[in-house]
Amino acid sequence: MIKRILDNDVFEAIKLMNKSTNDNNYKGYERNESAWISYFLSLVQKQKESPHALVIGYYNDNKLKGFLSASTFNNYYNNEWIMDVKDCIVDKDNTTNGLIVRALFDELMKHIKENGGKYWRADSVQDEEHALKYGRFLEKHYNGRIQISVRGKI
Repeated sequence: MIKRILDNDVFEAIKLMNKSTNDNNYKGYERNESAWISYFLSLVQKQKESPHALVIGYYNDNKLKGFLSASTFNNYYNNEWIMDVKDCIVDKDNTTNGLIVRALFDELMKHIKENGGKYWRADSVQDEEHALKYGRFLEKHYNGRIQISVRGKI
């Protein structure tokens, strides 16, 4: 079951994010738990007032199995808004992660359409192999197109 993550659901999402961070080697940034939690909470709050933020969870037997957070930005090339997936987190120990990701993205696409949007974006901070699998999955199921992003540190 998909439902919005609200004020009293955030602790479970934080625990799942911590597990995901510990289980995976995310590249391209140094983790700052406080910064992530602050931003995540701002999206939970913003979705109450605006369709330009969405934080949803996939629940099975009232247990959070995955979540997706997203917010919009304005494309300066054509002045259209784009729903940007900030996190799509699943527990790698789940055996049904493909179904969970698909259910979360189905709900995201429904939200975008219902609110007059047309565009979405989903980056990945995982290693190349996992990022490419994620990209190909989204490309196949959601009319996506893989583009390359480069991150660096000075």
